[in-house]
Amino acid sequence: MMAKKKRTLEYPPRRLERQQDESWPSPLHLPKFSSGDIGLILKRILDRLDAVEKRLENIERALRKG
Repeated sequence: MMAKKKRTLEYPPRRLERQQDESWPSPLHLPKFSSGDIGLILKRILDRLDAVEKRLENIERALRKG
C-alpha cells in the first residue's frame, strides 16, 4: 500500500492573487417590473411575514406552557 502524504496547512493562509488582466464581473441588470407588480410582490412578502410571525407566536405560547 502507498503511504498517504500528510497535508500541512499554511498559517496565515495564502491569498490567491488576481491577475491584472482579469476584470470584475459586470453587474446584473434587475428585471423590469411595473409599479403594480412591485406593489403585488411587496404585499405577498408582507403576507408571508405575517404568517411567519403568527407561527412564531404560536411556538412561543407552546414553549411558555410546556
